[in-house]
Amino acid sequence: MREVPGSRTVPVSPPVDYPIYGLPVSWQGARWLDSFGDQLGDPPRSVRLAHESPDGESLIMVETHSRRRADEVAAQWTEPPMRQVAFSAAHVLTDVTLPRQSLSRPDGFLMALGKHAEEAAARYEHWPLVSWRVDDVPVPARLWRFAGAWAVVSDAVDEVYLAVVGLGTGPDGLDLARLQDGTAYHFGLDQPLSGGLRSASAQAAGVDFEAPRWQRQDWHADQLRLMCEPEDDRAE
Repeated sequence: MREVPGSRTVPVSPPVDYPIYGLPVSWQGARWLDSFGDQLGDPPRSVRLAHESPDGESLIMVETHSRRRADEVAAQWTEPPMRQVAFSAAHVLTDVTLPRQSLSRPDGFLMALGKHAEEAAARYEHWPLVSWRVDDVPVPARLWRFAGAWAVVSDAVDEVYLAVVGLGTGPDGLDLARLQDGTAYHFGLDQPLSGGLRSASAQAAGVDFEAPRWQRQDWHADQLRLMCEPEDDRAE
């Protein structure tokens, strides 16, 4: 396509070409498309769907990773693909458990937090086993807890790897279901993915990102413990 002088082409990713999972229809709270990865214009390697409880005090994020693409990237890095999935889940967990922005982040804390998530992901095989239900079938998954929240990952579903992060609610009895269409999340499974789709989906869901009720108002003991680590330990 010839570009008009002074204009620029905005990249758009193709529609998702693998199954996507979210919470079943029994979930009564808000739903929206939280993110997709990685670069706009490339086929999406993952899709994250967000779920907020009706009272606004709980959040569940369900991330579906293309198994084929995750395996390809893992082969380049010569590491297990589930380690990447676990790191993504751990990173999301440490991010959503940060308290309100008015609480200043001590020097070195965010770096220590990232290191902690990476170290936890490297040990994902030792996370305790739990049981999920995916499309009404029990599947095994592995659980990590931090700062009053949790992350669970599983490779027990064909075509995809699954990761779920939750706070304000427990992981017990978690049930996932394959999306038949994206209407409940305010986007279409067959539509290209654009940069503005996330905000449009959240706006349609009535989500308030400025002061969500599920956001912590103070530091959790797990976070304070990281702040107390010596700087030399953080740099190792």
